Amino acid sequence: MDRILGVDGGATRTVAMIADIKSNFIMESESGPSNYKSIGVKRAQKNINEVIFSLLNKLKKSLKENDQIFFSSSCFGLAGYDSDEDLGVYKKIVFNKEIKHLLNPEKVIICNDAMIGLSAGTENKNRIIIICGTGSNCYGINEYGIEARAGGWDYILNDEGSGFSIGVKALKAAVKYYDGRGKDTLLLKTIFKNLGINTIGELMNCIYNPFSKEKIASLAKTVERTADLGDQVSIEILREEALEAFYLIKAVVKKLRIEKLEFDCVLTGSVFKCEKYFTSILVKKLKECHPRIRILPLKIKPVEGAIRLAIKSVTGLR
Repeated sequence: MDRILGVDGGATRTVAMIADIKSNFIMESESGPSNYKSIGVKRAQKNINEVIFSLLNKLKKSLKENDQIFFSSSCFGLAGYDSDEDLGVYKKIVFNKEIKHLLNPEKVIICNDAMIGLSAGTENKNRIIIICGTGSNCYGINEYGIEARAGGWDYILNDEGSGFSIGVKALKAAVKYYDGRGKDTLLLKTIFKNLGINTIGELMNCIYNPFSKEKIASLAKTVERTADLGDQVSIEILREEALEAFYLIKAVVKKLRIEKLEFDCVLTGSVFKCEKYFTSILVKKLKECHPRIRILPLKIKPVEGAIRLAIKSVTGLR
């Protein structure tokens, strides 16, 4: 039996799935994040191994005693894979001594997580995906196979349009208000409540010790709730970040030269749950600039896109 492995390694969690060659999903498991830039190489490797071993333990229960487990093809869609240097790091992580014997080295795909999300979202000949979750990233491919991206440079160089960027702006707005040098906002009160703290000193300790992208990104939900209460600072933060997401997409569209063509744009990530002050603003701008765009929410899991890519590497289908 040809077993296919798909892995979606993100900044918040890692999801893995086993399927057969006909895309029948067999089982799924989950572990912690695997973006090595956020958590380090050792933890990323540990979490990838953990999720695969979890699958193996489930699979062994349904196998005969002497059946060997081997993946004919596998695809690892990993956040933080943005350069040739990153590929080198992720190859070492994926082909570690504990799991490499399970993999067919000639049929292992290691790619950015945006690629598996796009594969899961649409198979249109001209297509783009934008991820607005803990971090942000935009990737696309056109009918000639030309690929383009914008963003995905992580939290120091670029994370506009992400939960992290929203969270940072919210923290800065709250501190400005506390100092008396910023606009009135409910954010200080709601952030304290969200983090379970009571003083500005506790805020500093909470944010810096230890630093966590995920903790800061979680404040995007607080900003959404505060915006719903009519807080103008929160509304403006979300509007600004929606426009940043638009600029990411616009840059990829230009690189692919599909401005006047029909194309799909897949939206995925937790920030899109903020419909009123983020998603609706982004969608309006996109439709104004690109009348032939088709905007699609990601309806299936990105890990299923990893399975699709892994199966294609075996069957040769495009």
